[in-house]
Formats: sequence, C-alpha cells, structure tokens
Amino acid sequence: MRRYYFSITNCRPFDDIDGLELPNLEAAREEANGFALDMMRIEPRRSDWREWSVRVTDEQQEHLFDLRFLDAVPSR
Repeated sequence: MRRYYFSITNCRPFDDIDGLELPNLEAAREEANGFALDMMRIEPRRSDWREWSVRVTDEQQEHLFDLRFLDAVPSR
C-alpha cells in the first residue's frame, strides 16, 4: 500500500505528518472528500469555506491533487 498525506490549505496551512496507508488514489480521493465534509460538520458556524482545500501528496511529497472543501460531495 502507498502512504498519502492530507494537508489543509487556507490562510494558515496545516501539514499532515503522519499520513495514511491506502490501496490506491481513488481511496485517497474518498478520504479527502470525507475529511472536508467532516471539517465542515465540526465547524458549522464557519461561513466561508471558499479558501479551504485538502492537498494530497504521496510519500515523496509529490502533489497529487487538491480538493476544495466546497467541491466535497456527501456520500449517498
């Protein structure tokens, strides 16, 4: 399995130093999506999520993708 890192970017970045081992990039996308949704549920009074995103990198710190919080899709 490959290790993926999920860092928050907004006006003050937060870097993930632990990461998660996941089977593939699709699983990393699902994790990023769930993470963004969870953050928005935890902070329901925050009104502006436009600048927030999850930056996903791999073990070599190669940038794989960004997921804007507002693009996160609730699971069905």
